[in-house]
Amino acid sequence: MKKALSILLLLLSVTAILTSCNRRKREIARLVKNWQHKEILFPDNLEAKIFGRDTVCPELFKKKYKILNYIDTTGCTACQTKFYEWQLRKREADSLRLDAAFLFIATVEFYEELETLQQINKCKIPIFYDREGKLMQLNRLPIERGFQTFLLDSANRVVLIGNPATNEKLWKLYLKRMGVHGASL
Repeated sequence: MKKALSILLLLLSVTAILTSCNRRKREIARLVKNWQHKEILFPDNLEAKIFGRDTVCPELFKKKYKILNYIDTTGCTACQTKFYEWQLRKREADSLRLDAAFLFIATVEFYEELETLQQINKCKIPIFYDREGKLMQLNRLPIERGFQTFLLDSANRVVLIGNPATNEKLWKLYLKRMGVHGASL
């Protein structure tokens, strides 16, 4: 009897785990589908800075492709920014002569922390300060951190969603969508 009960509990546990994994996959698929081709609206009052210094770079918004990475105050700022990894991705994109901009838009409590992390990691990608949180208000971005990065086309429509900074397969997919031949998955 005890053995049968143990086996039953094990089967129920396995079933629960498999069901939750399938549910998660369906949620992700639904999220990706909902964001496909959606236009991202940018606020007018963004402040561009590199290492905390004002900079002007309106040409970035005119590129054929834009990789938008939204940074907010939830969680560990150093963990979510991944400046070093992003700098490597940008170097690769530049070496491939892609018509792509990397746009980091931040709504955070302490911008000085971002500036320090940017300097430590020698990341020269401009950060656009969104002090009023307008990007989130205008677009109702997903709350889950892994889905606050987008590959946008020239009309600011979502081509891909997901953070390729530390995901090599996703980065290859970003490159492929930007027309890089040989970016096999």
